[in-house]
Amino acid sequence: FSMPLPLESTPPLELFSELRESLLPALRKNGHPGFMGYVCASVDPVGAVFDGLASFMNQNLTAWRSAPGAVSMERQVLAWLDEFTGFNSGGQGLLTSGGSMANATAIASALDRARRGLAMGAPVPIERLTVYVSTEAHMSMRKACQVFGLPAQNVRSIGLDRDRRLDVKALDTAIRRDQELGFAPACVCASSGTANTGTIDALDEIAQVCSDHGVWFHIDGAYGAPAAALEEYSRMRAAFARADSLSIDPHKWLFAPLGVGCLLLRDEEDARRAFGFEAEYLSVEESDPIRGHAFFELGFELSRPNRAIKVWAIIKAHGAKGLIAEIRRQISLREYFDDLVAKEPLMEDLGSGLSVSCFRFRPEVNLSEEDLNQVNRELLGALVAKGRFFLSPTTLEGRYALRICIVNYRTQREDMDLLLGEVLRIGRSLAPSH
Repeated sequence: FSMPLPLESTPPLELFSELRESLLPALRKNGHPGFMGYVCASVDPVGAVFDGLASFMNQNLTAWRSAPGAVSMERQVLAWLDEFTGFNSGGQGLLTSGGSMANATAIASALDRARRGLAMGAPVPIERLTVYVSTEAHMSMRKACQVFGLPAQNVRSIGLDRDRRLDVKALDTAIRRDQELGFAPACVCASSGTANTGTIDALDEIAQVCSDHGVWFHIDGAYGAPAAALEEYSRMRAAFARADSLSIDPHKWLFAPLGVGCLLLRDEEDARRAFGFEAEYLSVEESDPIRGHAFFELGFELSRPNRAIKVWAIIKAHGAKGLIAEIRRQISLREYFDDLVAKEPLMEDLGSGLSVSCFRFRPEVNLSEEDLNQVNRELLGALVAKGRFFLSPTTLEGRYALRICIVNYRTQREDMDLLLGEVLRIGRSLAPSH
């Protein structure tokens, strides 16, 4: 793609030829059944088609007056996601570009509420605010705090318990200590499915700590929140209903095209106080709750595309029952793979949850942790280079791990069997004989 600025026109059909020659060979094949890296779902074709229609319609969802139908559709999708997850706020919130922006919007609202003194009774300088995240929290939390001017040392890292969850006792202790020192705890960020291992924090217990101390409770459910619709994970719903905010990424476990995130809010007024600005050209004079609705008052964006249409189409096409069944199937694939690992003497399970599994190859010979990490690092490189599977790495307590995340409706049991066979074959070829 290194070429001078085109001065002459190119027939559109020729552009497709250029894409086939230049772009397609250089794409990561996210829809391939062997693609299990990161948390990148295979896109639903129905959603992709409707996403294209949104571009043709070219609606700008600043407020109801700008795009009445599209804004109403987004509010309907928010209500559906609210019901699907059990957040139970009546669909308050907005769609965003992704989970990072949803998390940032929630943290901005929480910081603003605390800074205004609504939690403490008096205005609080930002230097006295604190935010609490686990050591496994998504980097978007810290990035948001940094951008909003919160001192780095005011973002408290809370360690993990034996189940790799945010340590609730350590959280409570940290909040109490900060309050005694004159700080104003502004927000606790928990996870309903960490990116590393799919771990679900002790959400009910964290909700109680936040309630006891009057602290904003945000749940990062970008990946795992849709699992709350399953009976097996319905325990999350009670905690969701106690949270101040919940992020969800429909472009993950609801298979929507990139990029669409969602932030559900317990009370939109918190966001309006943080993001509401007056300008003559933006004035909304309608008092009717439908006609007067303005998404630009709830987040960073003024110009906003119709992100709802692809989610609306997917939910309508498959129904909640269809989506639940597919999420359950993908979790069962992870459980099946974990069983394969448990039965294989040369494999070691390092942690798993939801549809994420972390593991490593462990040869029969005794190796130091450093050498064992190197073997698995080379194993992953060789596995990915072959092209049949794409896995992502992670490190857990200093142990280099191969990590799979199944959010692909094309992935089947035979793919899991093949993966294990490839890992063993490559691992044996790399491991020292003595």
